[in-house]
Amino acid sequence: MMGFLLGMVLCLLIPFLGGGQVLIAIRTANDHSPFYIADKLRLYEKEGIEARVLLIPSNTEIVEGLKRKQFQLGAFPITTAIAAIAHRVPIKIVAMTGRGSDGILVRRDSGMKGLKDLVGKRIATIRASILDVLLLYALEEEGIDPKRDLRIFYFMKLGDMISALKTGQLDATSNTEPFMTEAELSGWGKILCYYTAFWKAHPCCVVVAHKEFIERSPHTLQKILKVHVEAVRYANDHPEETAHIICEYMKGFDPGVVLESLGSQKMSISYEVYPDEVMRMAQLMKRYGLIEEIPPQGELLELGFLKEVTR
Repeated sequence: MMGFLLGMVLCLLIPFLGGGQVLIAIRTANDHSPFYIADKLRLYEKEGIEARVLLIPSNTEIVEGLKRKQFQLGAFPITTAIAAIAHRVPIKIVAMTGRGSDGILVRRDSGMKGLKDLVGKRIATIRASILDVLLLYALEEEGIDPKRDLRIFYFMKLGDMISALKTGQLDATSNTEPFMTEAELSGWGKILCYYTAFWKAHPCCVVVAHKEFIERSPHTLQKILKVHVEAVRYANDHPEETAHIICEYMKGFDPGVVLESLGSQKMSISYEVYPDEVMRMAQLMKRYGLIEEIPPQGELLELGFLKEVTR
């Protein structure tokens, strides 16, 4: 744990490190729990890997760190990965971390019962994020025109959207777990829907690796993915312990709230990723004007290592 905290302080000061040390940049999210577990239980160390897990404030900073070879691996939403690769950041998707967990949050007293009740309302999201793409897709599926039928406001942070919703500045927000469950259990929020109602088990966050690391350290990458699979299985087999570990790394949340937010009807921790779903997400991003061109499947994915460790 001390190494994790030290890593947060030093992450922007450390140049690319070769040799046996691997820097893994992640965020605060339920489905990043496999990395919290691997760090907490010293699974990398047990596999003979010198790895440092770094908690980074934003997806943009992780992308920039990967571009500068500051990190060898990272985890962030699949949309962030696709956009980065479309802009020629030298990374590839090597595994999944989670599915579902995203949806629409409203106030309990809103009277809204479904997506069609959003017509004429104010809804917030984070531009070009997974929350943006899935919101637009859900609206499209319900025949709602986002430009004509409602007003979309763009924020930078999940917490700011929650605050604006709670105080009545917004009518809804496209958000994620455990923030939505916390709002609902606090008594003021209501989860209007999960996007899994429109795309079953949709991909959320993925693991990416720098191309140079893939080429130069294939055996180390395979060991890291072996640990990742082990940590995913631990998360699914030990939900209560996982909730407590998440709370150690995501300060300010109650373990009971996090445990509730990990329910199978809300999300799943997973390592499996399928080419078809990645291409489907890329096609949606192009349709909504978030990328100009769809990268070839071979540029987006490197799944051979994951297949080896899950045989």
